[in-house]
Amino acid sequence: MKLHEKIRNIRKNVTKLSLKEFHEKLVDIFGDRALTYYSLCRVEKGRRDSIRLRSLYQISTGLGVSLKDLTEGTDKEGSKLVSIMRRKDRANNEYIYNGKAVAEILSSRAIRFLAMELVLRPSGATREEQDPQEENNRFEKLVIMLQGEIHVYVGGENHLIKKGDSLSFASSIAHHFENHSQNSKARCIIVQSPKSY
Repeated sequence: MKLHEKIRNIRKNVTKLSLKEFHEKLVDIFGDRALTYYSLCRVEKGRRDSIRLRSLYQISTGLGVSLKDLTEGTDKEGSKLVSIMRRKDRANNEYIYNGKAVAEILSSRAIRFLAMELVLRPSGATREEQDPQEENNRFEKLVIMLQGEIHVYVGGENHLIKKGDSLSFASSIAHHFENHSQNSKARCIIVQSPKSY
């Protein structure tokens, strides 16, 4: 079922409201921020390729159903609130520093930050990197250790972090990661905001 058909069906057969009455209900709830009557007509006729979250929220509120219930069983099923990236969708989404250092991108391209899992094999290290230094943007990284130990070199300083530790820094400062262990791999999650690619 198409989303616009479900909206129209709930309005007509469940709430028993005309489109005009439904619009009036939205105006009562949302005031001057309510969807226009014209926008509601376009939504119900399927003449809008994508419906903004704010609009869907108003429609679901007016119909007395949750966003999930409104989209369930439609062509738009799935959350408008979260972005899920399944493991199978992350295939071929790796950044290989070298044979001993690999990062797998965990976050969707649609969001403003970058999340990745860095795996450093024994004696592995990344190359030195440095994000651009922009006046209006401060690039930052948060490192959360999952397994082993990693030496994080930031601006000439060496910081050892272990499983359960976290470290954050301005990533516009030159930095790299090293695993000094000869026989254990190290894993961490790195979150960068904003992403620089």
